[in-house]
Amino acid sequence: MAISAFGELQDSGEMGHACLQLILGIVREEARKLPVLAPPGGWQAADLEDLTADFLVQKGKQVTVMLLAQATNDAFVGRLLRKSLQRWLTDQARKTGLVALGRSLEKVLAAEEDFEQVPAGEAGEGRWRLAGSGAAPWSGVVSNLVEAARSVPNVRIPQWSSAKRRAPVADRVSKVVLLRAVLSAAGSSLLVSQLCEVLAARFPVVLDPVVVPLDAVSGPEPAAQSPTPEQAVLAHEEEVQAAADAAAIVGMLSPLERRMTPLLDDPAGIQEMIGCGRSQAYHHAKRLREKLAQLIGEGEDMRAVGMEVIRLCGGPAETL
Repeated sequence: MAISAFGELQDSGEMGHACLQLILGIVREEARKLPVLAPPGGWQAADLEDLTADFLVQKGKQVTVMLLAQATNDAFVGRLLRKSLQRWLTDQARKTGLVALGRSLEKVLAAEEDFEQVPAGEAGEGRWRLAGSGAAPWSGVVSNLVEAARSVPNVRIPQWSSAKRRAPVADRVSKVVLLRAVLSAAGSSLLVSQLCEVLAARFPVVLDPVVVPLDAVSGPEPAAQSPTPEQAVLAHEEEVQAAADAAAIVGMLSPLERRMTPLLDDPAGIQEMIGCGRSQAYHHAKRLREKLAQLIGEGEDMRAVGMEVIRLCGGPAETL
């Protein structure tokens, strides 16, 4: 009899042939849901094997320890492996998003007279700065630059309906304003990679890959039943992740925005809190809703994250 993936782990304490075949099968299914990762000619068997090998090199030891500690049968091994692979593949997709963002920013920097590249022979050669500033290389705190980017009003994000590509971080005019604000706040020259880091922190959701559901890999919904211990562990893991995501989002809000968040359905409360007119209160609420929607995104845990954001801001977690 062929030994199962769970049996391999129990017998040898490490992943063997059965585990590797299981991982390859999951990679084959999950990678096809992320079009941004697909090679130009489409997925071939060798591409999927290379992707599996990369996962094992980067995460193999960590995942093995996790499986030995948590898995109690073959089904649970499969669920844990799928969750680990989904997160790892999403991280790989995000990296491609950073590369694309860098290329986009370089095009804007090179085309606009507001910016100049530090010439050869000067300190910071190859970096970018405001034209005519003569600024030296930057060595400050990234959060200050993120705050400068966050303070830019009326950033426009083009409407986007592609099922295979991410939306742009912003339209061209907004990119120019954002880059000018960041470079001005830095007072120095910056690498494109540093500018990417700032705008990725300002617009984290833009780097989330488009996920295409595949009917072929979606089985029928199981009948409702009490969760197994394994399912309870996974649910707890997802709750912890939602709480961590919400805490990160709250950290991206200004003190005023955190106070406004529980009052999104109460413009009069916002009006009273900040001492503004009715139309201004509606405007503040609208902008904050748009910002929260962008930060929270549209993942499966969108509602859980949104509710936790409101709770962390002192609200009843039922506004979004």
